[in-house]
Amino acid sequence: MDPITNSNAIVLQLESKKSTIIIGQGILALLSLLIPYKKWDVIVAIISDTVYTLHKDVMDNSLALIDAISIQYNDSEQNKSYAYAERYFNQLLENQCTRNSMLLGIGGGVTTDFTGYLASAYMRGIDVVYIPTTLLAMVDASIGGKVAVNINAGKNIVGHFHQPDYILIDINFLHTLPENEWRCGMSEVVKHALIGDSSSLPLLLNKEIQYGHIDNSLYTCIYSSVRFKASIVEKDEFEKNIRAILNFGHTVGHAIESLLEYTVSHGDAVAAGMLIESYISMKEGMPKADFDCIRDIISAYNLLPNFSFDPSKIVNHMMYDKKNVKGKTRFVLLESIGKPRIGCEVNDALVMEALNFYLKMVSK
Repeated sequence: MDPITNSNAIVLQLESKKSTIIIGQGILALLSLLIPYKKWDVIVAIISDTVYTLHKDVMDNSLALIDAISIQYNDSEQNKSYAYAERYFNQLLENQCTRNSMLLGIGGGVTTDFTGYLASAYMRGIDVVYIPTTLLAMVDASIGGKVAVNINAGKNIVGHFHQPDYILIDINFLHTLPENEWRCGMSEVVKHALIGDSSSLPLLLNKEIQYGHIDNSLYTCIYSSVRFKASIVEKDEFEKNIRAILNFGHTVGHAIESLLEYTVSHGDAVAAGMLIESYISMKEGMPKADFDCIRDIISAYNLLPNFSFDPSKIVNHMMYDKKNVKGKTRFVLLESIGKPRIGCEVNDALVMEALNFYLKMVSK
């Protein structure tokens, strides 16, 4: 713990660059102390318009101290698009951004992803810093360097690996986080616990994490979840092997998002995907007791969205998944809780069975 900023730091020594994650409470006000802002000739902050409205005063004060130019962003999934990015590239040019400039993404996962994509492509790549403001962005979306935009055929199809120089996680932002956004983040916290974050798992099993309680249990859980993902990224920055475990729940989840045209949240889609892929895991040998435990955790945190879909169309949408190899869909399955297995082929009949199991379960 840094005694001056009352924060903890996790430093990733990556192949492409060093990336530093700083976690604390109230650290937005210390922004000018936490990043070497004088090294960049122009700093442009891409800010979620919702977040700016909620935190205008502290945002304006902190950004003024680093001489940042602010541009607001309507952070819907529909606006995280290849076409929408062009207007922001033009604004970067208008503000005289060079290859020595920096973009600062402030908002949820859509904002950090979109800002990262802009930074990766503008003048073949400039520096980027993230201040994630949702639980989902804090524990998952802002970490790892994956940046992308959507096209009509699917989610995150066009993108790059582009690591942030810094990620500043201020848990005070969670005071204003709506409950539905909280559940989205909890989906990723649960995912990390199921694939190997053994420190968070007991907190979840004991139901110590509660919406609206910004306390030591939450801080510990966020720190553990961030540290877990960072450790995986550090071992496999470009997802050649072990990093693929982070896609647990996402093969089905991304297909649901795409089929329903992003009218459902990423967190809800991943929660459904985790339960469906856990069912497949059980049918492929995972102990039933583990499946029951997973279902209980997901249910305890109210993560089971009751939406409907055509299972055969979900299977069709999986054809566009980036993890596919030679036209074959690849899943991350669990041998048991904490023991994921990557690159698993599953026949369509079992996938259909799992999808129908989910639909039947949530309709009761």
